[in-house]
Amino acid sequence: MLKFDFNLLWTVINLVIFFLLMRLFLFKPIKKTLAAREEMLKNKFQQADDTVNEANQKLAEYEEHIANVDEEAKQIVIDAKNKAKSEYDKIIQKANDDVSKMKETAKKQIAAENEHALHNSKEEIARLAMEVAQKVIEDKAGEELDSEIYNKFLNESSESDDK
Repeated sequence: MLKFDFNLLWTVINLVIFFLLMRLFLFKPIKKTLAAREEMLKNKFQQADDTVNEANQKLAEYEEHIANVDEEAKQIVIDAKNKAKSEYDKIIQKANDDVSKMKETAKKQIAAENEHALHNSKEEIARLAMEVAQKVIEDKAGEELDSEIYNKFLNESSESDDK
């Protein structure tokens, strides 16, 4: 029937001892290493999830900022156009003022030149009248008559200018 062999018993005992030793020296460190790796992987996955969440949050902030930048750019363009229009109006107004001043100066200068030319022509006419009168009168009149005729002519011409 069944025979009991001591070799079999020693083999079983050896296997049990070998199993206990393996469990003590091999399985426990391997389980610790596996647990540590599992914890490390959990931490890495958690960090990856945190990074993804942070990236999504920054993306949302960036998109919001871009929308605000578009509005800010539109406002800056509007402000620049308004400022340019204001500056344009100032330049045009200054140019109009300068043109008005130049016209006034030119009018005054023309009036002064006309007055000067009129005065010169009166003097020239008086001189010519004196020469004609002198030729007509020649010896009849003297220096007093010449001065009197000259003054009378100037008075008459200045009265006609005042009118």
